[in-house]
Amino acid sequence: MAKTGIFGGAFDPLHDSHINMAEKALESGLSKIVFLPSGTPPHKSCIASFDDRVNMLKAGLKGRADFEISTLERDLGGKNYACETLPVLKEKYGEISYIIGGDSLIDLDKWKEPEKVISIAPLTVFPRADRQEEFERALAFWREKGADITVVDYVPDAVSSTCVRYLINMDKTDGIPLEVADYVKRKGLYSKFAPLAKKLKGEVLGKTYDHIARTVECALRLNFECSLGLDNDEVFLAAMLHDCAKLRSRQPHDVSLVPADCVGTEVEHQFLGAVVASEEYGIEDEKVISAIRCHCTGKPRMNALDKLIFCADMLEDARDFPGVDRLRKLIREDFEKGFRACLDRSFEYLVEKNCDIYPLTREAVEYYNKTE
Repeated sequence: MAKTGIFGGAFDPLHDSHINMAEKALESGLSKIVFLPSGTPPHKSCIASFDDRVNMLKAGLKGRADFEISTLERDLGGKNYACETLPVLKEKYGEISYIIGGDSLIDLDKWKEPEKVISIAPLTVFPRADRQEEFERALAFWREKGADITVVDYVPDAVSSTCVRYLINMDKTDGIPLEVADYVKRKGLYSKFAPLAKKLKGEVLGKTYDHIARTVECALRLNFECSLGLDNDEVFLAAMLHDCAKLRSRQPHDVSLVPADCVGTEVEHQFLGAVVASEEYGIEDEKVISAIRCHCTGKPRMNALDKLIFCADMLEDARDFPGVDRLRKLIREDFEKGFRACLDRSFEYLVEKNCDIYPLTREAVEYYNKTE
């Protein structure tokens, strides 16, 4: 008998990776996919209302007879757990399979009554390439417990709803269906920082703005993938404003705002950027200002946000220099080692090109080489 796939999630908002996963789940043998937007999820809060999330699903899935939307979790009310909702869905749809990501399988032992979950329905699981060993252990563990698990031969794109939401502030909607983007714009969703982004877009070059958006995405991904636990608003603001003075540093300005020895150098914009972020963008968070102020040079005793922005600026997706892929892999395996490797590679590049090296960069390299 054909199985119906139950695909739960916040869908806050629906993005392209969700749709790709649903299509791959169909290819694995499921007859249709029921999208189950979370009502009151026990492990996270949603930004958009339930109705808005349902409407975005309707917009993005329009015309797909093999996709359906269930409002069960809103109808049930309260906190919703898979062990409680799956029996209701099984009664309605008959044979079902519960679609989850690799992270969810790895953390399944933390769910409410996980053994009840695997007794109710088979699992259709998408692997995580960057957590392969953990995934394989979890797979073996739950299969030994009797779980019927189908692993889909597809690794979802490394995109998250968190990245999508923040990039919407910057008018970057490439990762979501056009119909969803139109709905978001019409309703003004996910626009907390949109005025700041609009101001920034008018003050930097287009290619700089695109680089900034990629740096934002890289920083948010690394914060999640490396389990840094940093506040995403701080990550976003530091990444978005790290180059806010890129153009200004090459135009006449009050040089008394920055250290005298940086005037006219390639690193002047980081110091000027910290001033601009504070005085013109209203940023009062000292951690954000600090990250902007050292994103080119580094410095001794950097905090986690400083290191994250330094690395994200260097490793964003359009960067293409010898060894960049190795650095991207290393930082996801070990953030501290990856940061130090990025700092060393930056210093080596300056030496190779016979560039002037700003004193703060030398101090940073010396400090972190001494503290290994």
